Amino acid sequence: PVLQASEAAGAMATVDSRPRADATRASKDGDVVGPPPPPGGVSRVFAYWVVSAGSLGVSYSNGILLVEFLNEFGQGRAQTAAVGAAATGLMLFGGIFVGPLVAFLDTHTNQRGSLVSCALGAVLAGLGLFVSAEADALWQLFLSYSLLVGLGHTLALYAGIIVVNQWFNKRQALASALGNTGAGVGPFLLAPLWATMRVQLGGWRGILRVLAGCDVVLLLAAAFGLTPPPPQSAAQPSVDAELDKREDAAVGGSDHPKSSTWAMLKNRELMRITLAALMYGMGSWTPFVFLVDVGLDQGLSRGSADVLVLCLAAGSIGLRVPINALADKFGRRKVWVLASLGYALVNFILPFIWTSNPVVLYPYAVLAGGFVGGLNSMIVTLAPPVCPPEQMGQAVGISCATLGLGTFLGPVITGAIFDKLGSYSGGWWFSAACLFPGCLVLWFPIQWFGAKPAHGEKSPSEPAAVAKPAAKV
Repeated sequence: PVLQASEAAGAMATVDSRPRADATRASKDGDVVGPPPPPGGVSRVFAYWVVSAGSLGVSYSNGILLVEFLNEFGQGRAQTAAVGAAATGLMLFGGIFVGPLVAFLDTHTNQRGSLVSCALGAVLAGLGLFVSAEADALWQLFLSYSLLVGLGHTLALYAGIIVVNQWFNKRQALASALGNTGAGVGPFLLAPLWATMRVQLGGWRGILRVLAGCDVVLLLAAAFGLTPPPPQSAAQPSVDAELDKREDAAVGGSDHPKSSTWAMLKNRELMRITLAALMYGMGSWTPFVFLVDVGLDQGLSRGSADVLVLCLAAGSIGLRVPINALADKFGRRKVWVLASLGYALVNFILPFIWTSNPVVLYPYAVLAGGFVGGLNSMIVTLAPPVCPPEQMGQAVGISCATLGLGTFLGPVITGAIFDKLGSYSGGWWFSAACLFPGCLVLWFPIQWFGAKPAHGEKSPSEPAAVAKPAAKV
């Protein structure tokens, strides 16, 4: 009997080593850990890197487009900023329906839902950019750029996010950050293109036509790398049943199906991650939309102001990987809170300095790019550990939907503040005022919200775990 029990334990350990994002639960710091991913994960990170270059890379260049649209259409900053902010917001918000869409496509395309979603996104984004080049009025850009480009990019971006989360366990934040560095490629290519070929290509319209073709090629090529891990073992359901039983307690019971929206709303831990994402979104995206115009407002030449986009990209590439490596080592939530707090302090201080010394905008752009790059790639890894595996896509979608809503509202409010006061200082202080509450929401102990500890939090009333002797067989 002892031998049989030993063999059964070994078999269970073998079954539980499946390549799944939450094959095991919390480590000592509360983050998801598990066995090494199966071979092939690196190529999926590269595919996600290409997706980021074709989707986030365009959004990171919104500051250049804002100046062009202001000069072309002569509207206020709030209205004009809303074009790019709406495209970025829809790109992030769309995760709430891309997750279920990919799951639906998986059942009808032999587990190729992410591939199909990304390919469809490539076509829509390319079409939106091409049609935007023909716009004669600002309202037309809301249909072509905000709607078509935003929708195309959300279909592509979340397809990549879902695949990376499926392939990686312990180093999920690092894998996401490495793939996200592709976002910096867009500004590095687009800013020089704008400076050197503005005349040859007929201004911003010609550049958008070229960008449309590049976007389609990048996203279609990436789509073929977005495939899921190998199938799970046939014995898997018995292990999943035990894990799901524990997860039911974490979300407040199993009175409702785990895949239902009701169960997601009962998960208090997910809800506060979602609230933090909303506040962070409202404060984080301001420099990516307005920093070039701030440079012009402070006396920089057009060429010097465009360099600020390159600085944002350099910070995004150079700092997001170290930030997420620290997150995997010390706890994702802890690092997210500290990085977000640092970003809030920098945004609060900057307006006191830039008037007397506009050169400070360059190091600030590097820091802002790094903070946003690191925090954005980390936020998609906060939700999966607090949900059952079948809810992973929905959980990421819900948290990123509120991030997208905040990303849209923040720049629009900042633009309205400028239109009212004639200065960007109030907009930057508004950004800091949004980032601070986002930090506090995740800083407070989870027990204050009536939920169980996660992400490294420990209940003060919970005694240390004591190893129990093995039961006699």
